[in-house]
Amino acid sequence: MTASADRRPPAGTPENPLDLLIVGAGISGIDLAHHVRNAFPRWSWEIHDAHDDLGGTWHTFRYPGIRSDSDMATFGFPFRPWPHGSTLGQGDEIKEYIRDTARDCGALERLHLGSWISNADWRSEKGLWQVTSVRADNVTDAGPDSGTGTDTARERTVWARRLHFGSGYYSHSEGFRPDFPGEEEFSGQIIHPQHWPDGAEYSGRKFVVIGSGATAVTLVPALEQLGADVTMLQRTPGYVAPLPEKDIISAVWKRVLPAQLAYRAARFSHGARDMGQYLIAQHLPWAFKQGLRTMQGRYISREQINEHFTPSYRPWDQRVCKAPNGDIFRAMQRGARVVTGHIDTFTERGIRLTSGAEIEADVIVTATGLELEAFGGGTLCVDGRELLPVDQTSYRGMMLAGVPNFSFTVGYVNASWTLRADMVSRYMVKLWRAGEKTGETIYAPIPPEQKGDRPLLDLDAGYVRRGAHRFPRQGTTRPWTYVQNYLVEIPELAFGDQRRDMAFGDQVTTEAVR
Repeated sequence: MTASADRRPPAGTPENPLDLLIVGAGISGIDLAHHVRNAFPRWSWEIHDAHDDLGGTWHTFRYPGIRSDSDMATFGFPFRPWPHGSTLGQGDEIKEYIRDTARDCGALERLHLGSWISNADWRSEKGLWQVTSVRADNVTDAGPDSGTGTDTARERTVWARRLHFGSGYYSHSEGFRPDFPGEEEFSGQIIHPQHWPDGAEYSGRKFVVIGSGATAVTLVPALEQLGADVTMLQRTPGYVAPLPEKDIISAVWKRVLPAQLAYRAARFSHGARDMGQYLIAQHLPWAFKQGLRTMQGRYISREQINEHFTPSYRPWDQRVCKAPNGDIFRAMQRGARVVTGHIDTFTERGIRLTSGAEIEADVIVTATGLELEAFGGGTLCVDGRELLPVDQTSYRGMMLAGVPNFSFTVGYVNASWTLRADMVSRYMVKLWRAGEKTGETIYAPIPPEQKGDRPLLDLDAGYVRRGAHRFPRQGTTRPWTYVQNYLVEIPELAFGDQRRDMAFGDQVTTEAVR
């Protein structure tokens, strides 16, 4: 090491800022870390996560049976084939898969755990992000030097040229939990899936799972397998699609192509199939419904399908849940119950419905959804002025108008999250390369006619409707819109004009970002 290198200020200071700070060590953050490591081997970068381990969803959610709701051919990283033969991935398998990827790309050495980004402020006079990290108690920082920047027992300031949020779109600390009448009367235990207790007992106990989304559809067969007497209570019917437990598409491609090509072909095939199914669901809903009914009819009666699995809305107006090998229907064959009705009140022994029927319970699980949260719940500022997310307009669903060197990952809500997360990572790497040639600063000045007027997350699901106001808006035409269509976005994000409506280097003025 040279004498000049010895005297160099520590990374993360104004004199020696990080090239990139990544927020979030789940699928999105680790995907980006992989691409950054390969594209910019000399960059200094860190990855921060508010929790005590990496994994995102696959660390914070620990309820029985937790699994992906997308096939792993598309939910897995495109550069790292899913090592298991299952169509869907189990939570613990996905977490270790993320850890292995993080290890290979050097993210573990740059990982700062228990580090919540409470504020990020673009300082125009320095052309840098001033990022405030608040440290959780009793969490060991996994980063190489927890003393870089301005570091106290609870707070650290990090300076970075670029800032990317891969922290997802919902709160990991708190799920949506409505107040139910009569809760105080219930003598049993009430659990939210985001706060599943260790050492819970199942055998012979009566569980009522309130909800009809992916969490409820996953929990019911898992609890039944653990010996519980389980009932799923839903306010309205939901769509649930049986699918093969083993990934047949991937298996076929592996027989005819070399491993890496087979994985790419399987990934595209799954993605194209899902988009095709989505378009059929939206434009020919009768055909989609009939296909579902035919598959469901292998397991349950027509009367059960009509009552509990035939919603009034179109398929994919809300997410269609998946049941590998029809597991929720098989659980029903073995005694698990689905009840569709409205809650009147909790009672001492369970739940009474408006119909007068009462469901006995020892444990009530409120699988009632997520609370949306933008940018990890912290604040975002430009020169000390706080930016409310809902007042901002997104560019391609990954940057914000008027905010230099800032980006974020939002995946698809009607298909695999990772399909889009990886495209965002690749897009940003190309854009940063262009920025390095033109002065490093990248900015999207918004034309007046593109002022956002539609929610970024455009899905008619309860959790999206409740929290859409916490997110940026999108404009009226490309590139100021965010299209929920993998096949449409492939050519646009992979080969589209990255200079369109963008400013680089000296084109960015202090006045432009105020």
